[in-house]
Amino acid sequence: MGEYDDERPDWREIDRQRDRSKIFGKQEKGGPSKDKPKDRYKTGKWEKALDKLFMGKKGTAEYKKAFNKIHQSYGTNRFVGNVTRFIEEYGLPDDVSTLLLIIDTKDKNIVIPVLERLKDMYDGLATRQKEDVKRKLSILKLTDKMSEIKKKSEEVLNKLMIDS
Repeated sequence: MGEYDDERPDWREIDRQRDRSKIFGKQEKGGPSKDKPKDRYKTGKWEKALDKLFMGKKGTAEYKKAFNKIHQSYGTNRFVGNVTRFIEEYGLPDDVSTLLLIIDTKDKNIVIPVLERLKDMYDGLATRQKEDVKRKLSILKLTDKMSEIKKKSEEVLNKLMIDS
């Protein structure tokens, strides 16, 4: 037994051999380790920063605050003022649900451009959103007090019905 114990390498020797081995230290060429970014967290932050940069004003925190004010003030006296400030600063939003809210301002200078935007966006909408737009326009056509808004909503609704 004594002879066998002497021939057997100790753990330190095994670790040294493993460190020198070409198999354990070798990385495959073109393997996944080269494709992965070094720091995915930083890369993600850079991508978000670039997206915000390309969005322009719509990527700022002020835009988000103004956008949220529209939704939070819906049904209050501040709603029309918030919508007006938002449109002056950033233009009409790209969100269909927000555009449908803005229609309730009943201001023809705001509603008519919103109707045009909805007409332009209609083809790219989901089925549910298309139904919501048609429903809102039919209600607007029947209930609005201003004849200009009624005519425009009827015109847009007829155009959407023909295209569908």
